[in-house]
Amino acid sequence: MPIFDEEFTVDAAPDAVWVVLIDPRRVAPCLPGCESVEVEDARTYRARITVRVGFLSTTQNLRVEIVESDRPRRLVSVGRGEDRKLASRVEVHTTLDLEPTVAGGTLLRYQSDVRVLGRLGSVGDAVMQVKVKQLTGDFAANLRSALGGRPS
Repeated sequence: MPIFDEEFTVDAAPDAVWVVLIDPRRVAPCLPGCESVEVEDARTYRARITVRVGFLSTTQNLRVEIVESDRPRRLVSVGRGEDRKLASRVEVHTTLDLEPTVAGGTLLRYQSDVRVLGRLGSVGDAVMQVKVKQLTGDFAANLRSALGGRPS
């Protein structure tokens, strides 16, 4: 079960970043490959995300639940998804910490504990690591844009 640690900064205060991160309809356009989002309740939403990982393309129907929130410092979520065509499942436990920067922006640090079962698991940790770095970069650029900042 690989664990991914990433971080990036945005030119917006933690409160402004929090407002986007906690709202599924606002964060969905920032998520690479997100095709749709459906809000179930204040702490749960479903997202359909398609990404290419190595030699496989997967469409995951994820159910994401916010299990801990400490505005505007910490957000913990658990996501479970399935791609029936690919006979694969994904479970992701993500901790996102927001820290104000001296320049008035926000440093976002996250740790994702990912469990991949089925065909998707065959791509290996090294390929997953490269993909996570790419997706993190895309997410950071999209979030910066959503916050009215520069794309990268």
